[in-house]
Parts: sequence; structure tokens; C-alpha cells
Amino acid sequence: MTLKLKCSPTFLVAAAITFAAILPLPASAENKSGLGLGFVQMQKLWNGLIKKPRMTTCRLATRQTIKRKQICVYAGANRTFVAIYNGAGAFCAGEMRCKYNPDSSKSMSDLVVAFRNAQNK
Repeated sequence: MTLKLKCSPTFLVAAAITFAAILPLPASAENKSGLGLGFVQMQKLWNGLIKKPRMTTCRLATRQTIKRKQICVYAGANRTFVAIYNGAGAFCAGEMRCKYNPDSSKSMSDLVVAFRNAQNK
């Protein structure tokens, strides 16, 4: 038994375009595109070429707003500090995971003072 289907030329063109659009493209991990973002780092980690960074919990230590800009400074274990800069009134999470960086030469007040000096220029 043979099954014959009648298809209009418009349907065939639409089907061909749809099929071409859903064909998978070859994977690309170039640095200039956003497609391979982090893939090279993950391969190095899986192959044992680099170590996974140690993380710690950083809690919000201070929040300062100057001239419609805001700094959120987070403090973690062994003087680990992270500063996030954003617009005034933006959300600062109460805590976040951050890269463990003990005995940093920076302090919380140094980060805030540098932020104020940059905003006053």
C-alpha cells in the first residue's frame, strides 16, 4: 500500500524554511561569542588543570548611596570583602556566595572611601 500526500508549493516552502531553522548549528566555543562562556574553564576544572575556587558566605555589611549610585559591601570569612556597585535604590541581597579571599589588604572602609572619592570627581 502506497500513501500519497498532496502538498501545495507554499506548504513545501514553509516546511523547508522551518526545517532549516531548527537544524542544530555546530557548537562554537569562541571567546568573542557568548555561546562558550565558561565552557573552557569547566573543561579545565574537569581535567584537573585548575582547582575549583573556594567559596564562602558573605553577608551585607554596609550600603552607601552617593549621587544616584550605590555600593553594597559584603563581608565574609577571614576578611573577605566583595563590593557591588549599582544604581541608587537597587536591591542588595542580605547574603551571597562569594570567592574566598582571606587576609585581603582591602577593608570595608577602604572600599567605601574609594567609592565616595570616585563619585565626588
